[in-house]
Amino acid sequence: MKVNGPSKPGGSEPRGGRSRVRQIGRFLVGIVVSALVVLCMFEAWFRAHSTRVVAARASGPFIESDPDLLIRYTSKGRRLVPSAHVRILKHQLSGLDIDMQINSLGFRARELASRKSPEEFRVLVLGDSITWADYLPADEVYVNQAERLLNPSPDGRRVELINAGVGDIGTREEMDILEESGLATQPDLVVLSFYLNDSRPPWGFAGELGRPGWLRRHSALAAELYRSSRLQRWIKEQGEPRWGWVSARDRIPWQKDPAALEQLAWLARFDWGAAWQPESWAAVDKELARLRKLAGRHNFSVLVVAFPVRFQVEADFVDDRPQKAVAERARANGFGFLDILPLLRSHRNEPIYFDHAHPLSAANAWIGEALAKCIRSEYLAPGGKPGVKP
Repeated sequence: MKVNGPSKPGGSEPRGGRSRVRQIGRFLVGIVVSALVVLCMFEAWFRAHSTRVVAARASGPFIESDPDLLIRYTSKGRRLVPSAHVRILKHQLSGLDIDMQINSLGFRARELASRKSPEEFRVLVLGDSITWADYLPADEVYVNQAERLLNPSPDGRRVELINAGVGDIGTREEMDILEESGLATQPDLVVLSFYLNDSRPPWGFAGELGRPGWLRRHSALAAELYRSSRLQRWIKEQGEPRWGWVSARDRIPWQKDPAALEQLAWLARFDWGAAWQPESWAAVDKELARLRKLAGRHNFSVLVVAFPVRFQVEADFVDDRPQKAVAERARANGFGFLDILPLLRSHRNEPIYFDHAHPLSAANAWIGEALAKCIRSEYLAPGGKPGVKP
């Protein structure tokens, strides 16, 4: 009888063992493929629904997204990248794809001749995200709406409105922008678009994200996961007091009760509610004095336009204390003044806002019309008073 000895090295593996290895391999491959399919589905969804900044001429399935193409952070706050040309895909407010073109001075405006002609009247409009309005096409923003209505002007000059707005800045940053690049436009009139949180220093989450690496630039999913994790950490560390009013607005009767609106303003004191806090006005006074000196030195007029918060517009009563405070300061400095609150309250039964601050396209048209009327009657009409030049 022949007895089988030990298997020789390199001998065949039992058939059952090879089968199990193949099954495990197929199982692992299936898991990986399924995971990739799920990730691709999530990526497609986020690409279809998330806000992304891409180069204007970018195309293809994996378009690189990079907010730094449009916004830069300096020691004096946020600025637009000069000569940038990008697309903002699926803006988080409007859901629109926005073509964003920035001129060489860093403004959302056409290129300007280096020397202003005698036949031209230039208006530099300073402001925050309401004025920049990156969520709307340029021709729907109130600045451009007003420019169309002002041409031809009563005195025959070409009226040029220059949108110098930048998101998430305040009055101090607007004065910095005026000195850095705004004076180069040789303005005849500077419009200071004032919102209720403009006394506060910039304190936004976007600047906490840092420059995105390759993965975040090419993957909307990776960018959103990173943003969400950093946002939760930011809110936990320092953001909760600022955003407490967001949940409170749905549980206190601010629309019916003046005391409730004041309570909401207190909860929003790190944001729009700052305008209800007397101590916040010292910072504004300092910048208005700075603006008065610049106006006198460079021979331009100033018009202050006061924008309300949505709660002021929709309340059943009028609380315009912040607007009165701005008007008093404008007059004290020799500036013109335009209050947008009465205008928007006259439309309070119509849709006005995307959120608590940013007006819809139709509301931008109303604001543009009011601004054009004010400029035409006070600064352009023959015999009109062009405002005090301190």
